Amino acid sequence: MFEIVERDDLREKVHRFSISAAHVAKKASPGQFVILIVDEKGERVPFTISGWDKDAGTVDFVFIVVGSTTAKMAALKEGDSLAHFIGPLGKRAEIEEFGHVVCICSGYGIGGMLPIIRALKEEGNRITTILQAPDEDSLFYREEHADLADELLLGVGVAGGDGSSGATALAPLHRLLNTHRYDPIHRVIAMGSICMMRLICRATRPQGIKTMVHMAPVMVDGTGMCGACRFLTEGGTRFACIHGPEYDGHLVKGWEVLMARRCTYADGSVKQAGFVCRSCAQW
Repeated sequence: MFEIVERDDLREKVHRFSISAAHVAKKASPGQFVILIVDEKGERVPFTISGWDKDAGTVDFVFIVVGSTTAKMAALKEGDSLAHFIGPLGKRAEIEEFGHVVCICSGYGIGGMLPIIRALKEEGNRITTILQAPDEDSLFYREEHADLADELLLGVGVAGGDGSSGATALAPLHRLLNTHRYDPIHRVIAMGSICMMRLICRATRPQGIKTMVHMAPVMVDGTGMCGACRFLTEGGTRFACIHGPEYDGHLVKGWEVLMARRCTYADGSVKQAGFVCRSCAQW
């Protein structure tokens, strides 16, 4: 059993758990994830690691209440335990000195991106962070990101998933791209909804700016055996759990398939504000 040693309620339906899991904390790296099971009859669900303490043996992650499992988790208190907590899984994010890095995150990614940004800063990169949320009341970890970033920008509002609106992260991103010739962007990293990452890749492709996305399709076992997290790339089929989750977004093909697959498992109770795609019920 894995004890919840700390719980923070960051916003309505947004929570952070710190879990006692020394074996995970010992090996955790930026960009990796865990898979947990709430109880012996629960489903396996993945969450991006948002922090860890090797000395204390704890691992943190942020989750948003969107369905029955996350609702069950939100009812847990400090001192309660999870039945299983497996990780770290996935590959470490690419961390080196790139130059000017733009990090774009929404939802769970606001927490999950923090270890990546922290590691990039330690390598000497200049960081511009864009936080996306449907409204300012939904933002969390704003101060934490402000402390790490050289510049913090906000994308607040709801945009069409087809890119028809200039709201959310797309607006500040396009402003940065307009000055790319004078203030070069050497890398973009995105962690958020499939819709958002697809549109970011579309925006950065014309200028050839390498854009890494954190793939989070449907996932079951997290070890490459089930195939649920597969996605098509220019090099063939890849699996987010073992080839990612961070992957070159310009090499990803079949974004529509990924979006449709997420919708297949969505119902009226699963909603994430930020993108309202005309062809996708989930966002």
